Amino acid sequence: MKLLISLLIISCFAAAEDIKSLPNQAGNGNIDLAGTAILDAKEIEQVVGAPMDPGYIVVKIKVSPRTLGALRISADDFTLVSRKDGERSDALAPGQIGGPANLILKSKTTHSSAGVSSTTVNVTPVDAKAAPPSPLQKILESKMLHDVETKEPVEGLLYFLLDGKNKVKDLGLIYKGPAGRLAMDFK
Repeated sequence: MKLLISLLIISCFAAAEDIKSLPNQAGNGNIDLAGTAILDAKEIEQVVGAPMDPGYIVVKIKVSPRTLGALRISADDFTLVSRKDGERSDALAPGQIGGPANLILKSKTTHSSAGVSSTTVNVTPVDAKAAPPSPLQKILESKMLHDVETKEPVEGLLYFLLDGKNKVKDLGLIYKGPAGRLAMDFK
């Protein structure tokens, strides 16, 4: 009888080691993640409510804390990785996508009588705080995963920028935050 119980316990531990996260999900004892990566421009426009430039990837994410105390959730905890070429992108703030430019570049070309030309470029910093947010920035801010301390599940969008042609199956999301480290595959 003791041998049978021992074999059952060992087989349970062996089976537990083989358990892998389901696609679009990851979790540990502190937090559960569920998400969907969106690459198609039309789908992104439908989810966001406005068109975005090519190269942006939107992730719909649901974060469910499993701790007794409140847990800080932030878009800064997430990184999107392409397994195709190893490219990484930290989550972007809406101001980085639809905000005002940080610099104004003005060039002036002068021509001399000898046929030699000279180009001068003036760089002027822009006070981003003085410029009003763009309509796209307002929309992105309203739908993003907000920085919050919570015990309850929260949902929102994460925005990333990756070069090249990407496929959902080649992408992974890495979470590094107060609840530990997790990796989630998309399908």
